[in-house]
Amino acid sequence: MNARRALCISREGGSCAAVDEALAGSGISVEHAHELPAVHEDRTDLALVVVDRAARVAAGEALRAIPVPVVVVGADLDDDGLIALMLEAPVSHLVEDPRHRDLAVTSAKLATGDVFGLEKYVAGAAAVQERVVRDDTGKRRAMEEVCAWAESVGARRPVVHRIASVVDELLMNALHAGERSVVLRWASDDATLAISVGDAFGSLSQRDIIAHVRRARDERGRPQPASDGGAGLGLYLVLANVAGLVVNVEPGRQTEVVCLFDLARGKPAAAGVRSLHVFAASG
Repeated sequence: MNARRALCISREGGSCAAVDEALAGSGISVEHAHELPAVHEDRTDLALVVVDRAARVAAGEALRAIPVPVVVVGADLDDDGLIALMLEAPVSHLVEDPRHRDLAVTSAKLATGDVFGLEKYVAGAAAVQERVVRDDTGKRRAMEEVCAWAESVGARRPVVHRIASVVDELLMNALHAGERSVVLRWASDDATLAISVGDAFGSLSQRDIIAHVRRARDERGRPQPASDGGAGLGLYLVLANVAGLVVNVEPGRQTEVVCLFDLARGKPAAAGVRSLHVFAASG
């Protein structure tokens, strides 16, 4: 991919400056508009479209026709219209605070097509550790190792408990009948602790992910029985414990789920996800 242009559509002010700052030094030029252009032509070099909350509301269903990924900034998951749009691409990204570095990471990933790797979400000097997990015994050892590490880098006890729950759920869902091995990776800087689980199957869909986001939001920490069994409940519990969720999928080949924890913040509410992303790699 060699897309070198971004379009920022803002009606609220402030978002455009944040987008400019996020993309500064990336080699991507940013065009600004107050509303969605009526005609989408010559978009071969367009990497992404960023819209703020007011522009998203004004554009409505027209966002579905955009031929490149759409990043919504300044909104949150209590927005029913946003949830409805995010059930399908191209509206695949939410960044609650456009000033957060997550916007720069997201933009760079969309511009380059290089979407895998949790190291993108922590400072460049952060050491990344990993372990291959093949069974329940390996899962227990991995959880112990990650939790001990989290404590050593200064994560508070409530954060460590949430990390343990998330790692348990992700590994449980990825390991099926002992026939698969998954890769658990982790890293941290002063602000963000990142954990990922990757496997050799590209089976998660954006619709499934957003449906569980909606469920986690609506049930507010009181999960009801789900018809899809453990996998649905597992994703629900992950969403209730993270500040950011990133799913990178190469359909049929690999999936990587990256969970982000804010080290400087208190416990988020159920579905208190400040950033949510589904990246589809073309392979």
